[in-house]
Amino acid sequence: MFKKLSIVFFFALFATAGISEWGVNATSFRVGQNEFKDNNCVGCHAKVTSPYKLTSRYAEWQISTHHEKAVGCEKCHGGDPAIKDEKRAHQGVVPPENPQSQLHLKNLPETCSTCHQGVVSSFTESTHYQKLKGAGIGPSCSTCHVHMGSQVLYTPEETAAMCSTCHNSPNKLMPLRPEIPEKANEVMQSIRRANTMVLWADRLLDQAGAKKLDINDEQKEQKIARAVLAEAKVSWHAFNLESVRKKADDAHDMSAKVKDSLRAKLFPQQ
Repeated sequence: MFKKLSIVFFFALFATAGISEWGVNATSFRVGQNEFKDNNCVGCHAKVTSPYKLTSRYAEWQISTHHEKAVGCEKCHGGDPAIKDEKRAHQGVVPPENPQSQLHLKNLPETCSTCHQGVVSSFTESTHYQKLKGAGIGPSCSTCHVHMGSQVLYTPEETAAMCSTCHNSPNKLMPLRPEIPEKANEVMQSIRRANTMVLWADRLLDQAGAKKLDINDEQKEQKIARAVLAEAKVSWHAFNLESVRKKADDAHDMSAKVKDSLRAKLFPQQ
């Protein structure tokens, strides 16, 4: 699990730093007292104590954004949560390694696109996706986001290490390309830098707003910077690294100007 600071500074797409980061309150864990009170998948699996893999996955879902957004088991796994009979309720549910499963690596983009259209649309533009759909050897959503986003690549170092498993490993079919993970690290650094600058400018906007200063221009510019940064984060999934870095750098530069303008207004004597 990652610290909250890491989540704030990096992608903040599928955060996993514990219950406080999910915004889940204690009531939401009580089966029968939330939106899943009539969901038999949730009610039944709450009583299951083995095997460990199954019960740990259920626990992960309980503290996930999927749970918070009322996305139940059946949305991805299939099955019928309205049926109490175990056998009938599980009709259509197959293991992820089965090519017919909605969670099979080749099918994950389509499954995830139900909610994450922008990210998946970007991913389908990538060579990775073409390799996945063709030979079945490319990465899929769970390669970086793991189970329900319970583990996500955030740092440049983690990203480079993941890229290296295919692009810089002598045990893989791919030719050695050490420059690819190096460039991925650099692009992630650019996103982190931009994200930090946007947050810095946001905090100064709050301070200036509390002092009733005229910050209309800065607010407009910062809104654009946030949008450009968000676009960079989504575009990352197409793995057009140069394009992503340019967007991140643009967002950084825009927010840096906002930051400097606000500091001049907030601290005119400095």
